[in-house]
Amino acid sequence: MQQCRNIKSVMLFTAFSALLQLTACDSAPKPEVTQQSSQVSDQQQLIKEGKFQQARANIEKLLEQSKLSDKQRQQLAFELERMQRIERDFSADLVDIRNYIEKHIGPVTDQELADWEAKGLLENRIIDGKTKYFRSAGYNLFQLDEDALARRKGYQPFTDRAPLYALNQHHKDIVAKITEEHRQVEQKRFKIRYNLTVDANAVPDGETLKVWIPYPREIEGRQENIRYVNSNPKVHQIAGEDTLQRTIYFETQAVKDTATEFWVEYEFDTYGIGVKIDPEKVTPVMPDSELKEFLQQRPPHVVFTPEIQALSKRIVGEETNPYKIAQKLFTYVDNIPWATAIEYSTIPNISEYAMTAGHADCGQQTMLLITLLRYNGIPARWQSGWEFSPTSFDTMHDWGMVYFAPYGWVPMDVTHGVLDSANPAEKWFYLSGIDSYRLIFNDDYSREFEPAKEHFRSETVDSQRGEVEWQGGNLYFDKWSYDMQWQDISSELEPQESPEKAVDSENFSVKALDSEQLVLVVTEDEDAIQGELVGFDKKTDNNQNITWQQTDIRNSIVVGRTGIAWGKGLHPVQPGQQKQEGDGKAPAGIFELGTAFGYLPDLPTGLNYEPMSATHFCMDVASSPLYNQIADTQVVGEKALEGNSEPMRRDIHKNDKVYKKGIFVHHNPDNIAGGGSCIFLHLWRSDNSPTAGCTAMEEAAMDKLLAWLDKDKNPLMVTLTKDQYQSLKTQWQLPEIN
Repeated sequence: MQQCRNIKSVMLFTAFSALLQLTACDSAPKPEVTQQSSQVSDQQQLIKEGKFQQARANIEKLLEQSKLSDKQRQQLAFELERMQRIERDFSADLVDIRNYIEKHIGPVTDQELADWEAKGLLENRIIDGKTKYFRSAGYNLFQLDEDALARRKGYQPFTDRAPLYALNQHHKDIVAKITEEHRQVEQKRFKIRYNLTVDANAVPDGETLKVWIPYPREIEGRQENIRYVNSNPKVHQIAGEDTLQRTIYFETQAVKDTATEFWVEYEFDTYGIGVKIDPEKVTPVMPDSELKEFLQQRPPHVVFTPEIQALSKRIVGEETNPYKIAQKLFTYVDNIPWATAIEYSTIPNISEYAMTAGHADCGQQTMLLITLLRYNGIPARWQSGWEFSPTSFDTMHDWGMVYFAPYGWVPMDVTHGVLDSANPAEKWFYLSGIDSYRLIFNDDYSREFEPAKEHFRSETVDSQRGEVEWQGGNLYFDKWSYDMQWQDISSELEPQESPEKAVDSENFSVKALDSEQLVLVVTEDEDAIQGELVGFDKKTDNNQNITWQQTDIRNSIVVGRTGIAWGKGLHPVQPGQQKQEGDGKAPAGIFELGTAFGYLPDLPTGLNYEPMSATHFCMDVASSPLYNQIADTQVVGEKALEGNSEPMRRDIHKNDKVYKKGIFVHHNPDNIAGGGSCIFLHLWRSDNSPTAGCTAMEEAAMDKLLAWLDKDKNPLMVTLTKDQYQSLKTQWQLPEIN
């Protein structure tokens, strides 16, 4: 088992770590610094030496100086915060650690404690002259020391509880099914509910809590078909697909003596990945524009220090083949024993810490491996999120991606490491593959959130637990809790007989979307403002053959003032112009039709109906957490809707009646900032007056459409140009217009 291998390697790493620590101060690079930057580094050195009181006094005095730049002021303020975080991590005394150990294995001697400490197994540091221990040092002893573990009867170290940290049938299935053409196999679907609960009275009554919860993004062939289901609060903002540390953002007011709960539910598909690599075919890469970023240093955590260079030389030797170099580095880092980690935000250089501490967790191992790979000219980058398993095991987890020419980017997970198998494809599975039990939140580390966070992040590197702040500052992890609940719902997936039959964009069809009503809108071309709307009912005969039957719903419509462009809906992503906020285009594609709305108390329709009032608005400001959502100022307050230009009672605010009757079109359902908002079917001003991006018709046609539509039949709207309709009609199995 990997954990036993890790325990036996502790002595090797302890000795090597001690050597590195002895040389670190003398051999570290000494860049030129200005007086102001020196002031920051001087305080960092004091903190490193454990002289917290002196560092605090110096920083408080420096912060009183007006000549400091904003950046300097922020750096010094964070050093004050970092000391508090270090003190929280290193809050235990030796008696606390002893009590924890004796609780599980009975009495231990002073000599045993001294021996464990001498081996580096009880992590500690000097703070203002006192030896303080990592609060999880006792727990980590049973992850790191084989003798201590043997005395704790019936206990399994953390990684031994994880079925995929040793060779598993799941690994074998992936290896057996992959081909050169099909790297993605073993598709699974998961349902997630993530809760974040802020403690009662963490902020004063009535103050606004701002919360960022990690949220996945679409990654072709890895993580697909992400579907938002529900959340609390309902009002939210999902960051854009290009956000490398993606989140869903909420705001709500705190209530005295009451914990504040935030949660989100969603579903997603994930795939196992495997790439059959022939080491002899792997060649060095050229540092072109696409790969250059992933070959460079990125201080403070990816730095080619003299110690890194010396370690690399020792591991790699004279090897020149990139894949074989990666195997050597992967094996070395895999053998660093796993232990739970101090907070990343307190560590000046994570890769250096992993190299010297004698143990490391998944993110620290991954950062060290990324640094070593890049130093050897092998592109590597960060990836992280959560991992599940075929059992009930789950945990937040970090891994990475590595680039081997000519194979491209492939996953790597050095914490799962080298598997015990005589089959090379299984043995090195995690150097070019990944299991199906992953939820990816991050495609990089230390990236900006959307919307941006005003105060320091609790986790400055990763993003797996969430972030919370209010106007008074950041709320650290001790002020709130989190809970990940997951369910494997792969049984809901369509059965797949082989990779060749896997569903892809070419096999997409409207018939597979479980809708019994379809509204088809066709325009002359992408710039046309006029078109036709036709309604269809789905019919299934006794032989289960499905056909579309045209109804008497047929009328003229107008669309956006600049025509149509591809929107965000149920359809596969299409080439061509994509709809953006404010472009004046109606969205092309396939969309769910939602609730009907209007000025009257009720309407005759099979859809759900919501009457609008003078306080209802649709938020069209891309930076707002309410973007692309209907909100009531009586509920969210007028300030939350500042800058909005879309009142739902236009008769009151803008003296027209185009929203007297309408239907919500579920375009951009994840509320991607800038992707287009507030798309409806509504009444037109005239047959030659286009909209700002909606589809409009005369009132009699709207009445007929509302009366026909039935929410239980999951109605869809399809909008295309004539050329698009003809091109996609057969592929998407669209109905024929008579």
